[in-house]
Amino acid sequence: MAVMPMPTPRSLILLLLLATPFFILLPHPSAASVSHPDLILPKVVNDNEAHVVVLTAANFSSFLAARRHVVVDFYAPWCYWSCKLAPEYAAAASHLADKGLDVALAKVDATQERQLARAHGVEGYPTVLFFVDGVPRHYPYYGERTKPAMAAGVVDRTGFSMPNLFFG
Repeated sequence: MAVMPMPTPRSLILLLLLATPFFILLPHPSAASVSHPDLILPKVVNDNEAHVVVLTAANFSSFLAARRHVVVDFYAPWCYWSCKLAPEYAAAASHLADKGLDVALAKVDATQERQLARAHGVEGYPTVLFFVDGVPRHYPYYGERTKPAMAAGVVDRTGFSMPNLFFG
């Protein structure tokens, strides 16, 4: 009679992993707002978002109607790229406000305001859109996600003449 070898701990773990469906190991989508200690997000370098307006479905239309030029960042708080953009976006908003430009930089949490994001064709995060006189201009911002590039892109899209945008 043949003797069956005793399974090793390594082989038992391998068997367990192969027998467990992979989807059980994935987090549930509703758990996206829960902080994960193993998820490394970029640290906020500039937490001064005093010049970034937080928009919701309740104030979106009225704010766009009140301002001629508005740039809106549709973001997801769990998105790496949205987190990376946030301090640069805030710095660009502060810089443009310091230069006295009549342009508002705002943000919308697209995970909380899903219908608003869907209405503006947001399919990924972050999506930065320009609005003039409350009307969306169909040219999303695809440039560099840095303060100088974003400020220059806003100036370019709005048509302001700012020869000394970064000097002085």
